[in-house]
Amino acid sequence: MGAARVLAAPVFACALLVAFAGGVASAPVAHAQGRSIQVYNPDAQRRQLDDATARVLKNPSDMDALRDGAEAAARLGEFEQALGFLNRAEVLAPSDPQIRAARASILVNLGKPRLALPLFEEAERMGGDPEDFAIDRGLAHDLLGDQPSAQYFYAIANRIDPSDEVTRRYAFSLAVAGEREAAEAMLKPLLLEDDPAAWRMKAFMLAVAGRPSEAVAMLYAVLPRGLAGNLAPYIRMVPRLTPGQQIAAAHLGIFPAEGGDDPSSGLVPGGAPFGTASAGQ
Repeated sequence: MGAARVLAAPVFACALLVAFAGGVASAPVAHAQGRSIQVYNPDAQRRQLDDATARVLKNPSDMDALRDGAEAAARLGEFEQALGFLNRAEVLAPSDPQIRAARASILVNLGKPRLALPLFEEAERMGGDPEDFAIDRGLAHDLLGDQPSAQYFYAIANRIDPSDEVTRRYAFSLAVAGEREAAEAMLKPLLLEDDPAAWRMKAFMLAVAGRPSEAVAMLYAVLPRGLAGNLAPYIRMVPRLTPGQQIAAAHLGIFPAEGGDDPSSGLVPGGAPFGTASAGQ
């Protein structure tokens, strides 16, 4: 098995880190039609990260700074740096379930579901509310090809805090499981709102259904031509992937360098994220 390729690095909110941070002033939450929408501002997150780093250097025991740093780093997709903040926080508060669950969420977004699931269980035993981390716990199961368990946790997340992200994850999980009519119905409201991420997910759903040519045509319709052209060869690969690999491709942008039958293969990021100078060469 060749090294996995990181084709895209979408930013995931890591809901657990928001709870761990106790609310984020620089990333306000808007509400529309009962759905929460995280407003992502990379400049604000970078300022928050720089400020938190300076505060930690001044006082390594500043839990508020560690919380802010972990949350900001995760929002920026800098998961390894987020883990660094959490490592220090865990030394100071080893029995804090939110820290344990936040670590698990980051591992999920790094494509390491087997390491993440036991940490979610530990967080629950420590007294953490499983509803708080249901969305990332669901993704961990999805990455391992366990779509029924994934959908169980997505349903919890959707009931407690419906959001566009949980809708996209839930819909694609249904598509991977072969429940395509249900998947289409779930995603349709976001498509009607012209949500770009939903159209991208629709393309992956077409590929999963064995219609890669239609998926590629959709990419060219909704993305800049150069970006669509770079994505097209990978979208054509999707029908040959295992369910877990399809989930990793759609949500984490991780594609295996070669196809394989192991549901966990291709879940270790490698190479430069798509969109960087080196990735485009």
